[in-house]
Amino acid sequence: MIELDNRIIGIKEGKRIIFFYFHNSQMNLFKRYLYQNNWIDLAYDEKFTKKGNYLAHPVLFVYKIEVLNKLNHIVYYNKLSINKASYDFMNSLGNKLFLDLEMTMPSYSFKGKGFRTEIIQAGLLLVDENGKTILKYDNYIKAKLSPIISKRALDFLKITADDYVNKAIDYNVFYNDFKDIIEKYHPAIIVYGKNDILVLNDSYDINEVTSLKNECRFINLCQLIKSYYELKNDPGLFKLYNIFYKNEDEQVHDALSDSYATYKVFEAFKEDVKNAKMVEVIRENFD
Repeated sequence: MIELDNRIIGIKEGKRIIFFYFHNSQMNLFKRYLYQNNWIDLAYDEKFTKKGNYLAHPVLFVYKIEVLNKLNHIVYYNKLSINKASYDFMNSLGNKLFLDLEMTMPSYSFKGKGFRTEIIQAGLLLVDENGKTILKYDNYIKAKLSPIISKRALDFLKITADDYVNKAIDYNVFYNDFKDIIEKYHPAIIVYGKNDILVLNDSYDINEVTSLKNECRFINLCQLIKSYYELKNDPGLFKLYNIFYKNEDEQVHDALSDSYATYKVFEAFKEDVKNAKMVEVIRENFD
């Protein structure tokens, strides 16, 4: 029994049918393979949940979906193969640049539309293929459209207006530094979430410089982790950091600190793809 609209499948065990339900992102991934008489290997929660007319088990993970009969043996999905490919991919990246940006914010009283976000701090951590640090970069950057930084942004970063004014470099200095790193080291640029990519690409237009978009190969670590653990929502960077490293450090909203946290989460995630020890813990904390 398969009800795609309700995200329910029924699997016959002897004379009874056991029902399972998928959350949205799982169903979007697997619905193309869910046909009667296909074989599915999955892990599920022992607890039942009422879903429409059914008492169903939540699906935790799908390990394999395949056709097994005398005429065909087609593997539609194999998590073990995907995991190996993911691990090999992360191991093949060579130099890696972990990038985090802090950005302008509208004032607390801002009610309108059209606020354009700019970079006001950049943190970069460049490591080689063995994880050895090549360079660190941490600078405040002058905003062009919003040169007076809102109290909201200052509060978020826990700095004063004087700190920002006295330390901020011109955008063109940052641009040339970033361009030099890209041209010299050709790194994979690893960010946590898509916002940094969008704001960085928009900054070229704001500051009327040649775009580096085509020179950069970005990897969204948040999306990799979300897909691997089959999570409904984006997992928080520092919560992951705390889980992987079993500590209670708090995020300080500093670009270099966040880029280092991204690096540490990347390394821990890569090892978990290899060893698969944290799967249930991550799922329990984020779903």
